[in-house]
Amino acid sequence: MNLGEPIAESTMTVTSVQIENEVTTLTYEGEVGKYGQAFGTHHLRPSDLSRETYVFEGSGRTLLPDGSMLSASLRGIGRRSGGIIKLFSLDNVSNGDQNFSIIEVDALGKTASVKVYSV
Repeated sequence: MNLGEPIAESTMTVTSVQIENEVTTLTYEGEVGKYGQAFGTHHLRPSDLSRETYVFEGSGRTLLPDGSMLSASLRGIGRRSGGIIKLFSLDNVSNGDQNFSIIEVDALGKTASVKVYSV
């Protein structure tokens, strides 16, 4: 599938990992191109006993240089291989943007590589 060029890319910092019995919550922050300073959370629910595949929901907020804020609802699926979790997200942004994001989380390195594509 050719997604074209990303409209935004970033390496975000994983600022928090909360583990509960049925949900793992990852929290991030970092600069994400045209969206400015971004903060996001994913709530991962395993879809198999091995905890190698996930469904998730989440939220994002961004602060733009002019002081305005955008919010986004995030939904998708993911797959873990060792310490790497790859997430595929459909994002609905409050300014009307609809995006497909690919996030590769390095759990040991506490970073998340993000590529955002316009849908």
